[in-house]
Amino acid sequence: MKPNKPLILIATLLLCLTVILVYLFAKENAIGKLQKNIKTQLLQTVNELKITLERHAYLPSVIANEQAISHFLESQDSFTEVQRQQKNINLWLERTNNLSGTSAIFLMTPEGKVIASSNGAGSDSFLGSDFSQQPYFQYARQNILGRYYAIEPSTKEPAYFFARSIHAQKKVIGVAAVQVNLNEIVFNWGLGNMDFIITDEEGIIFLSSNKAWHLHTLSPIHQSDSLDKTRYNVKSIPLLSDSATHLKRYGFQTIKLQNSNYEMLTERMELADWDVRVLANHAAMYKTIFANTLISTLLILLLTSIATLLWKIQQQRKHFEQQTRMALENKVIKRTQALKQSQEDLIQAAKMAALGQLSASITHEINNPLTAIRAYTDNANQFLKKNRLDMVESNLTEIATLTDSMAAITHQLKAFSRKSKGEMSEVNLGVALKSALSILNPKIVSSQIVTHIEIDLETSKELVFADELWLGQVLVNLISNAISATQGNVKREIWIAIADDTETTHDESRYCIEIRDNGMGINDETLPHIFEPFFTTKPSSKGLGLGLSISFNLVKDMNGSLHARNRVGGGALFTLCLPAAFKRQ
Repeated sequence: MKPNKPLILIATLLLCLTVILVYLFAKENAIGKLQKNIKTQLLQTVNELKITLERHAYLPSVIANEQAISHFLESQDSFTEVQRQQKNINLWLERTNNLSGTSAIFLMTPEGKVIASSNGAGSDSFLGSDFSQQPYFQYARQNILGRYYAIEPSTKEPAYFFARSIHAQKKVIGVAAVQVNLNEIVFNWGLGNMDFIITDEEGIIFLSSNKAWHLHTLSPIHQSDSLDKTRYNVKSIPLLSDSATHLKRYGFQTIKLQNSNYEMLTERMELADWDVRVLANHAAMYKTIFANTLISTLLILLLTSIATLLWKIQQQRKHFEQQTRMALENKVIKRTQALKQSQEDLIQAAKMAALGQLSASITHEINNPLTAIRAYTDNANQFLKKNRLDMVESNLTEIATLTDSMAAITHQLKAFSRKSKGEMSEVNLGVALKSALSILNPKIVSSQIVTHIEIDLETSKELVFADELWLGQVLVNLISNAISATQGNVKREIWIAIADDTETTHDESRYCIEIRDNGMGINDETLPHIFEPFFTTKPSSKGLGLGLSISFNLVKDMNGSLHARNRVGGGALFTLCLPAAFKRQ
């Protein structure tokens, strides 16, 4: 079997279209899921950052209100007193620093010189350092809570500073400052496969989960001289992004960093004047997309293959069922034809049986005319010898009459014995009864039956829709049974009448023929079985019990009905009803 090229092409195109649609759906779903995770992570990051910073904002005020601190700052004029108290203050600041989880706490003079520090005993001590140029110190000198972040000079790590001025007698006697290491905050964040960056008001990345991104910018900035003096202590800030960001829906952006594409969302921290961004690399997302596309495509192919296989199985089953059904139908047709043929043969056999039962009467009916014809022939010869031509003519006329009578009998017998094709047509009940009575006339005469015909057979206009031969056979059988039922009576009588049926079937009026006899009637136990095949009360030599069964089925095939019951005055009554032909016109 050659492959169907158009079908293969269509299947290939459908497969490609399916893969594309699956890919687009998987991509849209993956991007939506990624953006949802980014948004959740960004909110969590901003909240943790705010909470962490605000947790330490109170410390400068606590230190400023400490009496020992104020006393230490007020005694700065006495070198001996400063030396004596500095060690204790450093220890107190160190203990406070450890308890609060900050990276450093230090005190400055009103001029910005560090005179006490929590790291005073270490190599990274702030003691003696001058922070007068730091914005947080300048804010504190203006009686404002100083907030500032910068790269811590000694550790080169990003730090956030809080500072508060200390007063005595309405005069600034010093400044308390707290340093928070931002890298330690980042270390405690679990971002999974995401990254974050925090930029200042100029767009400089000063804090990131990826250290390689530190002190870079996402967009070009003006390289000012202040970069070296205040915050970052560098001469230039390189550009990190390879291309401009592309704004997408819901505030998301796609950005290219170091040859990798990222999905990015930004949140503004107004209090610190920062922009916090969370990024997710597209590489992992596309791996998921391709994996989902592959799995979905394979699953679709598998389901399609299964569906195709099931469809083929179903088609094969339908074909098999169709073949089986056709074979069964052919078998049923053959069986039906065989049954129909058997029924026709049985009907014909019943006719022949009826003719056989009538044979004695028919023989007598034919022998009498034959004997008379012989006598008239002999007489005609004698009259011819005597030249009495008038008597010869009279005898020949009688012979012709007798011949016509015999021809009528044989014609009726020939018509009765014909096979019927079961074709429905309009049939006159009077004509059908007259034909049946003609066939049975020899038996009626020989049995000395008194027949009461309660209808004018010559003028009858009752038309029924039936098969003429079938109706004749049924009437012959019913009348013959009625004649047989009167056997043994002194006076043997039958009655035949035609009447309108008071009942209707599907709004079709019916004509009924009633055949009554004055015989012994039908036994009550026998009556329910009278139309069953091979059921008979006669001796086996008198019949097989098929006559009434065949008649019943013939009437049924003509959409009629046949009923039997006992008469009140004695004898049996058979009622044959058939559809009136005028309803068919």
